[in-house]
Amino acid sequence: SSGINAEWPLRPGTMTAATENAAPNIKTEEEKVEKAEIKAEANGSTEVKSEVKAEVKAEVNTEVKSEVIDTTNVEVDPGVSGRIIKQLEYYFGDKNLPQDRFMLREITLDEGWIPLLTMLNFKRLANICSDKAKIAKAVEQSGSDLLVLNEDKNKLRRNPNKPLPRDNEETKAVANNKTVYVKGLPLTWNMDKAEEFFAAHGKTCYVKLRKNQDTKFKGSIFAEFADQADADKFLAAKETLKIDDKELIVMGRNDYFKSKNQNMKDEKNQKREEQLADTKPTVIENLEYEKGRVIQIPGLEDLDTTREAMKDLFEGTGLAWVTYNKGDKEAFIRFDKSAQEALDKVMVEGKFVLTEKELSPVVLVDDAEEQYWRQAAIEKAEFFKKSRKRKAEGRGGRGGRGGRGRGNKRQRY
Repeated sequence: SSGINAEWPLRPGTMTAATENAAPNIKTEEEKVEKAEIKAEANGSTEVKSEVKAEVKAEVNTEVKSEVIDTTNVEVDPGVSGRIIKQLEYYFGDKNLPQDRFMLREITLDEGWIPLLTMLNFKRLANICSDKAKIAKAVEQSGSDLLVLNEDKNKLRRNPNKPLPRDNEETKAVANNKTVYVKGLPLTWNMDKAEEFFAAHGKTCYVKLRKNQDTKFKGSIFAEFADQADADKFLAAKETLKIDDKELIVMGRNDYFKSKNQNMKDEKNQKREEQLADTKPTVIENLEYEKGRVIQIPGLEDLDTTREAMKDLFEGTGLAWVTYNKGDKEAFIRFDKSAQEALDKVMVEGKFVLTEKELSPVVLVDDAEEQYWRQAAIEKAEFFKKSRKRKAEGRGGRGGRGGRGRGNKRQRY
């Protein structure tokens, strides 16, 4: 069954610390039928199944019937009583019962009746109260129109006058309209805190704490109100709902999934656009740049020089960027101010010498200058495009694949 307060029951006959002292070790009908059938098959009988079930059912009913619970002098704390009834109504409620295989099996065994002893296999109920007499007393005093206690006060059933609603689109729509989504709750909350929070706003028939892959509460809840009016009031007051002065994100279940689906669509469309953009050449429009800031140094094919040698030569001249890799035929050097002034500063007797070789650098102008800046802008755009893609794929950051390192052709932009 789904939901935090719908914990899967222990296998019948298995006790926890909360139940082992309260419930005797009675074998369930299923276990006894299984053993009897095995014995019958060993004896070669093939027509005993219905007889065995009837015999075992009578035996189990006799064992439970032998216990008559007296609640005459039993007292139950009102707070505990309320929690017992809320949990029992959840087990037998419209949300849980149709999808709880354990409960569905049990209600077929005895015309819908389930022994209190069997119900204590639910750990959450046993943690609230493991005393069958107190559970019976709580049901007696509750006035619940959903729960019915038998005469011996040792069994429960869902009120036959409250049949389960049909499982169709209409009933699902009604339930969804009464369900709210709340996010921003303290991560330390448990089911008790959640139920206490919603109890101040109306009766709920379903509360689900949403958990992450590590089964830890992630601060959001789905809750279905019993009445549409209470759900509407809760949503209408969403602007005033706070926990520790922290505002909560509150919306109807339908709005939540509509928003979720839209976000998924947006992410899918964005990914598709990025994939298409990767196949298109980068086009630079409205190119802007400062003129006279770049020099070109040709004739480097046979020179054993480095980018560092160029930086050293132009140190203190406002150097901003060097485009050169060992083996290139030429280098381009960009400055924060006039390239000609920087070039004049490093000239010796009218000559430009780099790594003991005289070269003929030129300041870029006109088409050559524009081409340099356009190519630089394209490379910068491509760099950031790849960075965004790596980040989206979870591989970005320092030391990651494709990060800044020795093998990259461009050091920075």
